[in-house]
Amino acid sequence: MGMILKSIKKLFHTTVPAPGYLEDDYWFGSAVLSDRQMTIKEVYEHAVSDGQLLPEDDTLEPKDIHETIYRIATSSGKTTTQLNPTSVGGWQSGSGWGNLYD
Repeated sequence: MGMILKSIKKLFHTTVPAPGYLEDDYWFGSAVLSDRQMTIKEVYEHAVSDGQLLPEDDTLEPKDIHETIYRIATSSGKTTTQLNPTSVGGWQSGSGWGNLYD
């Protein structure tokens, strides 16, 4: 019975996850970062500068969000249909379309 109650409590317990690293705060000053937090911050900033991630700010999403995401997704290389133009195309679940009917 104890396990069931723990599971139910887990369902109703809501927390806000801590950020990967703290930003500098105008009230508290510069954030003190651990080595792990520094690494997370550097990786995030590098991904934003490379255009792999959109910067997170308090603005509304752009009107061309789908085009923006498409450009980010296709900027690093060819799409699957470009790599294999004779394939059925698109995403197939599992280990491949052909395996479903073999």
